[in-house]
Amino acid sequence: MRVTKRASKRRSTRMREGLKKKVAAHGRKQRKLEKKDPTWKSRVRKDPGIPASFPYKEAILAEIEQKRREDEEEKLALKEKRRAEAAAARSAVPDDENLVDDESDEDNDGANGLAALLQSAQQAAKAYDGTESNDEMEEDDLEVNEYEIDFEEDERLGNEWEKSRKAFDKIFKTVVEASDVILYVLDARDPEGTRSKKIEEAILQSQGKRLIFVLNKIDLVPDNVLKMWLDFLQSSFPTVPLKANGAASTTFNKKMTQAVTSKQLLDSLKSYAHKSNLKRAIIVGVVGYPNVGKSSIINALTSRHGGNGKACPVGNQAGVTTSMREVKVDNKLKILDSPGIVFPSSKKSSKESMEAKLALLSAIPSKQIKDPEAAIQLLLKRLAKNTEMADGFKKYYDIPPLVSSDLESFTKGVLIHIARKQGKLGKGGIPKLNDAALVILNDWRDGKIVGWTLPNSSKAAQLTENEVSSKVPPLTPSSEQTTIVKEWAKEFDLDGLLNI
Repeated sequence: MRVTKRASKRRSTRMREGLKKKVAAHGRKQRKLEKKDPTWKSRVRKDPGIPASFPYKEAILAEIEQKRREDEEEKLALKEKRRAEAAAARSAVPDDENLVDDESDEDNDGANGLAALLQSAQQAAKAYDGTESNDEMEEDDLEVNEYEIDFEEDERLGNEWEKSRKAFDKIFKTVVEASDVILYVLDARDPEGTRSKKIEEAILQSQGKRLIFVLNKIDLVPDNVLKMWLDFLQSSFPTVPLKANGAASTTFNKKMTQAVTSKQLLDSLKSYAHKSNLKRAIIVGVVGYPNVGKSSIINALTSRHGGNGKACPVGNQAGVTTSMREVKVDNKLKILDSPGIVFPSSKKSSKESMEAKLALLSAIPSKQIKDPEAAIQLLLKRLAKNTEMADGFKKYYDIPPLVSSDLESFTKGVLIHIARKQGKLGKGGIPKLNDAALVILNDWRDGKIVGWTLPNSSKAAQLTENEVSSKVPPLTPSSEQTTIVKEWAKEFDLDGLLNI
C-alpha cells in the first residue's frame, strides 16, 4: 500500500492577506455599530467575581462582608465623635450678653438698637438696588427656571418653518406679554433676512414695551459693512452690536470682543432697570430666528470673570432651545430665553425659495433640507456681488476656473468639484451633489465662508440716479420714529455706546 504525502496546511499569501482584510473590515464595522448604539456602556470592565468552583469562595465572601461592616461602624463612630466635638465647642463659647453689666446694657441699649436698625435699612436698600454683595452673587449659581410650552402639532405640516409659524402666536405673545424689554437678535451677515416688520409692529402696539436690535456675529462682517448696518437699523430702533461667541479667532472687528460688547449691553439693561423705578425686577425677552445666537447672548451676558458655566444650552444646529427659560441675573434684572421662531414675512414666495432662504439663515437643520442645491445657488448669487466674497470662496475650496453659461451650470460644476475633493462619491465615482451642498451649508453656518449683505440705502447710493428713481425708493425715517429712537437710547444710555 502506497502512503501518500500529507497535504500541507500552508495557505497562499493572497488568501492570508484576504483573511486579514476581512477581519479588519469586520472590526471596523463592529466599532461603527458600537458608536451608533444609544445604550450606555461603561469603559471600566466589570469584575467577574469569584468563580463558583473556587474551594475557598465562602470564606472569602465572609471576609469581605466582615470588612464592609467594620468600615460602616468606623464611619458611624467618626461621625458621632465629630458631633460631640461640635456640641462641646458650642457649649464652650461664652455668652457675651451675660458678661455685660446691667448698667452698661441700660446705657447702650438705645444706641445699639439704632445701629442695628440703620444696618438693616442699608442692607434692604442694597438688596433693592441689586448691588448687595457682588462677591456672594458670583459664588452662587444662576437661578434658572424652565417653562415648557405645549402646543398641538399638525402632522400634515412636514416643514419645520410651517410648524414654527403655527407656534408663533403662542410663544411670541407669551414672551412679549411677560417682558418689559425685547431684544430682537439679528444676524449681522443678513439682518434684513432675519428681520420681520410684523414683529416690530406687534411690539409697538404693546404699551410700555421697549425694543432693541442686537446685531450678533459682528466678527463675520467687515468694519465698514457693520457701520452701514448700524446706521441703517438705528434709524428704526436702538441697535447694539454684539459678539456672543467667545472664540478667540475672529476675522473682522477684533477689538469688539465678547467681554466688551456683552458688558456694555448688560450695563445698558441695568441702567434702564434702575431708571424704571419698578418695585420688581425687569424682564428682558430675547427673540429671533433659529440659530441667530439668542442663547449664546444670554450666556455672554451672564458670564462672570470668564467662567465656563452656561445658563442656556447652545449648539450650531437649529432647534437646540425647545422651551422658555428664565435666568435671574440679579434682583433687578431677569432674562427670558425662547425657542427660535421663523417669523411671518410680508413678501409672498414659494416653498422652494423659502426653504433656500431659511437654509442660508441656518434656521433649518441640515437633515431637513430637501433641496440643498437651491440654497447653494442662492449663496453663490449673493457671493458673486462682491469680489472679496467670491475670491474668498474660491480660495477656501480651491475652485479652478469653470466654464459655464448660466448660474445653474456653474453651481453644478462647483458641487462636482467639492464632492470629488471631499470624497462625497457614490458607486462608480458619481459625485453626490446633495452631500457636497450640505458641506457648503455647514461651512457657511460655522462662519468659514466670508459673506454678507448690504442695506438697501447703501445699494441705492451705488446705483445711478435713474436706477435709484426706478428701482429703489428713497429711505427717509419719519420724525416719530426718530423721536422714539432718541428717547429709548437715553433710557438705556446707548448714546456713544460704541464708537465704531
